[in-house]
Amino acid sequence: MVGREVITIQCVNRQGRSPLQVAVRNGSCASLARLLEQDRQYIEITAEAVKEAAWNYHNGKEVMTLLLDRRGEDVRITEEVVKAAAMNFRSGKEVMTLLLDRRGEDVQITEEVVKAAVRNYRSGKEVMALLLDRRGEDVPITEEVVKETARDYHNGKEVMTLLLDRRGADVQITKEVVEAAAGNERSGMEVMALLLDRRGADVQITEDVVKIIARRFDHKVMTLLLDRRGTDVQITEDVMKIIARRFDQKVMTLLLDWRGADIQITKEVVEAAAGNEGNGKEVMTLLLDRRGEYVQVTKEVVEAAAMNYRSGKEVMALLFNQREEEVVKILALGNNMNFGKVSPTLFRVSFSGVGWIYYRSRARV
Repeated sequence: MVGREVITIQCVNRQGRSPLQVAVRNGSCASLARLLEQDRQYIEITAEAVKEAAWNYHNGKEVMTLLLDRRGEDVRITEEVVKAAAMNFRSGKEVMTLLLDRRGEDVQITEEVVKAAVRNYRSGKEVMALLLDRRGEDVPITEEVVKETARDYHNGKEVMTLLLDRRGADVQITKEVVEAAAGNERSGMEVMALLLDRRGADVQITEDVVKIIARRFDHKVMTLLLDRRGTDVQITEDVMKIIARRFDQKVMTLLLDWRGADIQITKEVVEAAAGNEGNGKEVMTLLLDRRGEYVQVTKEVVEAAAMNYRSGKEVMALLFNQREEEVVKILALGNNMNFGKVSPTLFRVSFSGVGWIYYRSRARV
């Protein structure tokens, strides 16, 4: 028969996909049923075709049911098939439920399958909950899984909450997990705040971890870190420089209150505070008030204030008010700075030839 001869041709489309693969991925159940009516020697149920069925987000459950009903003995449930079901953003939960119900003994929940569920941007939480419900302790919650969750833009906080609720003892919060959250620009802050709030005592606190948190997260996360693990935070000069440059006076106050004896206010820390664009005046005021005897006003500090385009004027005014003699002595040296005293209450400074900037100071009595 001509029809039979056509069927026997092992044809593929330009993308290298067979008629069966096209039918299970994009076709209707009716067209797939017609194909499956052919003699089984002409329609091979390949692993790739089963994977395509698991990935079918339009009617994956119906397609997979048809394959299992008609050719169940030929359907191989490989890791790639289970991963495809886990990543199916629209019908992943339904396909996974079907596979567990019909072929549960063949469904292996590997680390890669769990990571695939995490990456499912629409229904990852539901798929993960299903796996935990049906397979419990057999679901591997490894460091790689926790890292994948921490870096996930879409469901990071929700899936991490689920893991902490259901398998909290297996969630290891390593330096690499913190780095993964730090690289998550959309929800990393929420993930890190959750980890510190729920498992602050278990976060591995190294200097690198503290620097990552200080560089990438806001004052809420930094405050949580200090609140939960303040005595374990290594306050090195590098950490102090990051905090002095990025945060407001509230974080610096916490540091000074809790770890004052361990904190060294070096000239580099003061320079960082002078360059703090958002809160330079407030942080510098705190340092002068609380640790003034250690605050060295150097050429680099004055330059940092002059280059601070957002709050530099306020920082320079503060320095003139409280350390006028030191500032004037530095400015008088010249280098890249020009200085003039217009009146007892008005100074003008330019740095590297960039305009004239005016700073007010208290008049000396």
